[in-house]
Amino acid sequence: MGAQQPGRRKPEERTRARRTQKFFGRAVTIALVAVLSYSLYAMISPGLVVRFSDSAVARSGSIEFSVPGKSIIVRDERVIITPISGVVHFLVDDGEKVAAGAAVAEVRDSAISSSVEAGALRIEGELDTFVQETALREGRERDRLVAIRVQIALKEEELKVYVERKDAKNTNKVHSELDELRRREAEAEAEVERIRQETEAAASAIREAKRQSDAALGRALAVLRSHDAALVSTHIDGLEGIFNPDNPDLLLINPADHNALPHVRTEGDLVAAGSAVFREIQNLSTNLLVFAEFADECAPDAGARVRVRFPRLALEAVPATVIAGKRRVDIGEDVWALHIALDRYATTLTDLRSEEIHLITGHMSGIVVPVEALATRGEATGAYVFRTGEFRFREVEVVASNGLEAVVRGLREGDRVRLHGKMGR
Repeated sequence: MGAQQPGRRKPEERTRARRTQKFFGRAVTIALVAVLSYSLYAMISPGLVVRFSDSAVARSGSIEFSVPGKSIIVRDERVIITPISGVVHFLVDDGEKVAAGAAVAEVRDSAISSSVEAGALRIEGELDTFVQETALREGRERDRLVAIRVQIALKEEELKVYVERKDAKNTNKVHSELDELRRREAEAEAEVERIRQETEAAASAIREAKRQSDAALGRALAVLRSHDAALVSTHIDGLEGIFNPDNPDLLLINPADHNALPHVRTEGDLVAAGSAVFREIQNLSTNLLVFAEFADECAPDAGARVRVRFPRLALEAVPATVIAGKRRVDIGEDVWALHIALDRYATTLTDLRSEEIHLITGHMSGIVVPVEALATRGEATGAYVFRTGEFRFREVEVVASNGLEAVVRGLREGDRVRLHGKMGR
């Protein structure tokens, strides 16, 4: 073997250099991975903290102060009694407003009601048959009239063409055809009018026959009228005269002493003489007799403005005024009876006598957080607020609370607060 040429490394030297180079390459790669991993962790860590923490956002708004209660609907109303026994026939719809003296219902003597009904059915059958027949005749005649008018329109266009061409022969011919079409149009119009008059005459005759039949009933027919301008309701419970806004003993009433017997009068009901057929609600105002618990003499005074929410019926709270109030220790130590007038008539309460309510006595505005977000650390009250990637304790002042939410000072709108703060560090 010849001597090694100058300038060439030995094999062992090349192996050692390659190892060193690979070592430094791995070290640099590991360092880069570590730096990138830490950066990625720093970026997503706050989001993970928020996502996996039970938290809420402080909002700018208000909280309500309310107490639950039971309301008895109080109305200016009366029931209308039938003087005879018989079958009820209503002349107006339930919930309709009527003028004073308006005929609301009729009661026919039950002994002859079957014959009256048979006669009424016969008259209705004759009217239905006649209406159907005349409707078909009128429909056919109107279709013929439309077809004639279409032909007239086409002939008028054709006439314009001949006139422009100064074609006297065809012009005269089309004039003759138009005259004939217009004569037929007039006949069709007259026929439609004749059918309409026949329909009105027949309907009038049937109405007159019904009127004479009703008149023949004489004393077997009682017409029940409204006493005053009122809203008619067929829902009756027997408490109409008790829960009245003019009752001087309204605040002394114990609802347990008065059982409602609700029933609804419907078309065709058999009623006995002396029975209530419908009730009328005057003045269209709604008052409430509210029973609710107020601790420490905190019941609203007469004249106080409140709001009433009916949770089962609507989310909206109705403005109202307290007319009077009285503590009812006979019902419960902290129970008060309040006479309240709603600002507007609540139609949803027309057919009800009692309903659960929330009586809203006030509100407070500011920064609102859930009560669960409040925590104590030592003697300080505060909340854990998300700052720089973690929740940090921050002292706040609780201005007011309704048990579910609290108005606080020391936070900003949009601050994220951790719930169940007492469990945090």
